[in-house]
Amino acid sequence: MSPEEVDRVFWDGATPGRRATEGIGDFLDFLREQGIRTGVVSNLAFCGKALKDRIDDMVPGHRFEFILATSEYLFRKPNRRIFDLALERAGLSAEEVWYVGDDYECDVLGARNAGIYPVWYLGAIDVPYTRQEGVLMVENWGGAERGFAGGKK
Repeated sequence: MSPEEVDRVFWDGATPGRRATEGIGDFLDFLREQGIRTGVVSNLAFCGKALKDRIDDMVPGHRFEFILATSEYLFRKPNRRIFDLALERAGLSAEEVWYVGDDYECDVLGARNAGIYPVWYLGAIDVPYTRQEGVLMVENWGGAERGFAGGKK
């Protein structure tokens, strides 16, 4: 088996769940309709191909511009260099990007330290957390009439 196949077989056996977060498909459709580009930066231990395959299975109607697994690089979130790599891939400056993630330290603080506007997604968190002042916090992907504006702060 190739290293990618080994990753996929192990991941599927260890965590077989294949259900996308409720509402993410509609939210991604909304972003596409608005001309908003999307990419993925993940601290997943598996290879980028296994991550892409699982994302494609879970959200079949959406294609991210890029999917970056930090397991294939020297740096992991919250290190600024991984965010800089994503910005380079997208051809964007930090001021043009919002970064949505569910881990406060890796995603919110990492994005903020890279000059990117962070959004903390709380819908996937199953451990206690403390609300943070000055951070946009979103509890779900839904919104009034698919407007998705504001989220819950």
